[in-house]
Amino acid sequence: MSAGEDGPFDILGSKVLLGVQVVDLSRLSTHPIPMIGRGLITVAGQGPTDSNGAGKSSWIAALSLLHADDQWRLTSGAPGAAELLFTAEAAGQEGNWSNVDRGYIVGVFSDPDLTDLDEIEASAVTVWIRINRKASYLDLRWKHGLHIPYGATEAERAAGADELWAALPHSNGRTDFHANKLSQVLYGGQVRCVSFLSTSVRSSPTANLLAEPLNELGPARIFNAIATLTGLDHELEQEQAHRSAEHTQREATKQAAADLQRWEQEMATVEAGILQRAAAREALAAAKESWLARSARYLIDGAGRNEEILQELAALDERVAEQEARKDAVEGEIDAFGNEEGLLRDVQLTRQERDKLDARDRELDLAQRSVREQLERLGQEHRRLLEAGRSADGRDLAAAAAEQDEARAVLEEHIGRDHAARSAVDHASAELREAESGQTVSAPQQQVLENAGIECGALTDITELPAADRTEWEPRLAPYREAVVIDAGDAVLASTALADAGYAGFLLVLANRPDAAPTGSAKRGPKSADKRFVLDAFFATIGARATKDSIDEVAGVVAVGQFDEPITGRTARIEAARRRVEAAVEARAEASAALEQARSRVDQAERRTAAARALADAESVQEQILALRESVDRHETDRDSLAPQLQAAKESAETAAGQQLVRDERLKNLEATRRDHNRVLDELRGRRLTLLEEQAALDLTTRTTGWGGTPAEAEEFVLGLPEDAQRRTTADWNHQACTQLDDVIRRCFPSARSREEIPNELWEILNGPDGWTNGTLGDRVGLVPALHRTLSTHLAQHETFDSLQQQQIATQRAERNAALERAREGLGEAESTARAHRASLADGIKARLRLVSQEFDRLDQQYGGYGAKLEYPEPDPPAEPDKAWRWTVTPKWRRSEGGPFSAFNVKGNTAQMDEKAVKLVCAAALAGGSDRPLLLILDELGRNLGSQHRREAVALFEQIGRDRNITVIGAL
Repeated sequence: MSAGEDGPFDILGSKVLLGVQVVDLSRLSTHPIPMIGRGLITVAGQGPTDSNGAGKSSWIAALSLLHADDQWRLTSGAPGAAELLFTAEAAGQEGNWSNVDRGYIVGVFSDPDLTDLDEIEASAVTVWIRINRKASYLDLRWKHGLHIPYGATEAERAAGADELWAALPHSNGRTDFHANKLSQVLYGGQVRCVSFLSTSVRSSPTANLLAEPLNELGPARIFNAIATLTGLDHELEQEQAHRSAEHTQREATKQAAADLQRWEQEMATVEAGILQRAAAREALAAAKESWLARSARYLIDGAGRNEEILQELAALDERVAEQEARKDAVEGEIDAFGNEEGLLRDVQLTRQERDKLDARDRELDLAQRSVREQLERLGQEHRRLLEAGRSADGRDLAAAAAEQDEARAVLEEHIGRDHAARSAVDHASAELREAESGQTVSAPQQQVLENAGIECGALTDITELPAADRTEWEPRLAPYREAVVIDAGDAVLASTALADAGYAGFLLVLANRPDAAPTGSAKRGPKSADKRFVLDAFFATIGARATKDSIDEVAGVVAVGQFDEPITGRTARIEAARRRVEAAVEARAEASAALEQARSRVDQAERRTAAARALADAESVQEQILALRESVDRHETDRDSLAPQLQAAKESAETAAGQQLVRDERLKNLEATRRDHNRVLDELRGRRLTLLEEQAALDLTTRTTGWGGTPAEAEEFVLGLPEDAQRRTTADWNHQACTQLDDVIRRCFPSARSREEIPNELWEILNGPDGWTNGTLGDRVGLVPALHRTLSTHLAQHETFDSLQQQQIATQRAERNAALERAREGLGEAESTARAHRASLADGIKARLRLVSQEFDRLDQQYGGYGAKLEYPEPDPPAEPDKAWRWTVTPKWRRSEGGPFSAFNVKGNTAQMDEKAVKLVCAAALAGGSDRPLLLILDELGRNLGSQHRREAVALFEQIGRDRNITVIGAL
């Protein structure tokens, strides 16, 4: 055992398994099982019917786990190991046992060369692996010497396992090693086991030559399996690491070049900014020169315009004086017309007289028309009334009204009779319906009894009385006409129900009385028609008490007989009710006919009365017509007398209106002339005010200050400019100065997008209200001096900084170029290192595969074959750093003596494929150069072989294992 920085490592070394014991795994026994090294170990067992279900596969799977077989995916925690635990449902014992949460694999390892028992025991190491149903799935502990469960029975050995495990020291300080450290701790990462299992163990990432038929594996997977057995996989990983380092250095070089290019681009922008600011200083100086020329021209123009304004103001003063004189003359003529109140009063009086007479005439005309319309309407009404009066048949209004009152009185009488007849029909119909329904007597009381669940019936309904006995018996039964018959046993319940319903004092006749003495069946007299109720005792009793004329002679009660209709028997009452209905219907028909005749007489009387009233109204209308005709004649006479006065008033009013119109027209013309004079004066005064405002706006003082001298000096300066510059106006100079400043701003801030990139004062000038950016040319001209000042300050501040920045850029450019050159040198070194290692590794791989091929050929010829070899062309390394270097191996063998080599994927028998796979695995293990023992585990050994082939395969495994230090375990 050795210990490294990370803890225990390779504690078993070359020790081999001497014995194994499992606890709570599948249905396996807890007996310790001894093992031998080298040769062949066959595993057999007896299941419920044959060898299937004996637990062979579970046992050899436990051996492969104990030897850290990579198929268990140890680096992932070996989750498949939990399937080895005893599961009651899988064993068909869920009714007797429960699932276990943990189980144990115990292996005893010792030196295979020792023969003395004491030496073997002193060298022994007992390894315990606990399998858990939940993560972590494997825990590892060990102890020197023998440390295994013991007992006379299975239960005793299983019960002692937990206690023995607890007595073992932790393998990793305070905790235990788990599946990912199993191979390193026990075997130093060396391959000690290869297996071909048909259990639930999942395939490992690396192909196992014994886990699948050889002809179903590709050449690449065959190489991966050989590389794992020979250790070439680690060297391939180193090659991939060198290639990854080369790729990393190449990417670093590319990144350095890209960084330099990006930096150059950034610095190009910075240098361009420095050049832009240098050009901006030159452009600003030119802009200031243009502004100086503009200021001179501006002062000259202002002085010239001021002289022109003074001359125009003098001319305007003269024109204002002339216009005021003309206006005064017109106002004198207007005043000469004097006051017009007398004329207006005369015109108003004549108009009032005319309007008064005209209104009187229209009033008379309107009244005359109204009377004529009334005459027309009354004439039509008189003719209508005469036509309507023809129906009076010679009667006057009083006679017709008397006849109408008499007819209405008769109608009221017949209406009452018809209503009484209709009520009689309704009453008779209701009695008939009650008789037919069987509830004509005491219906509410019977309903109460039925709701209480008591059988009942009206006495008169269920009593049958012959017609011959009516005279004698109806007086006797008359006091009981409303009585109800019930069973004698329901007497108390019925009395309570009726009393609660408010029918106290109601008569009940008790039938079926048990204490009534039998009286026999009488031939005459009443009988009960309802079989539910026996009333013989009741009838016999009242028959004995009463006589024909006296109901109760002792009490002095007499009933008057001779009823019109039978009071007993339902059928008789129904027939009587039907006759009453028919009689009521016939009386109703007679009353209805009489009512209709009375209504006809009333209608005729009303028509005669209306006609007589119309004749009386016609006489009144005729009197109104005569009075209206007199009124029309009177209105005509009044209008004729008024006509001369109205004509004279109209002529006087027209004369006065003409005189007023002439005077108004003359005044209107004079007023228009005065308004014209006032308008001209306003225009002259407005022009004068405009000139004064313009003179003030010239602001010669400001212009002189802006130029810095007198107008004469400014004119002298302009004359000193080139001829084309002398011809420029102030507007031209304004445009040129603003354009030059725009160029300066663009050069200073070529790509400014936010306020932070521009000084605050300059930002306000450029983007404030009516600022430079959005302002008109006039707005910009006023901002030129401020822009000159701020731009000069900004460029002066950056001049020193630009000089320092140019020096820094030159220094950094030299440093970055040097770094890129160093990265390129490192890349060259990495490429040469990777090429050298790759060439060396290729030679090593081919040398190792050559050894495997030689061992493969030697084993094949030694154990019954005709010779075999491996073909392994060298592939090109991949360009991608994350992909492995893919080698391929093609096994070939002779299928007859002296025959050619055939590839492994040429169709052949399965036994031969399994034989070559075993030889190839053994050859790879032997060529690996390790002196460690190897364990081969084969499940379903010889599953596809006949008996002869199986014997040959078993013999082959035994020979190879004995000769080559390999232990072969096969399950039959």
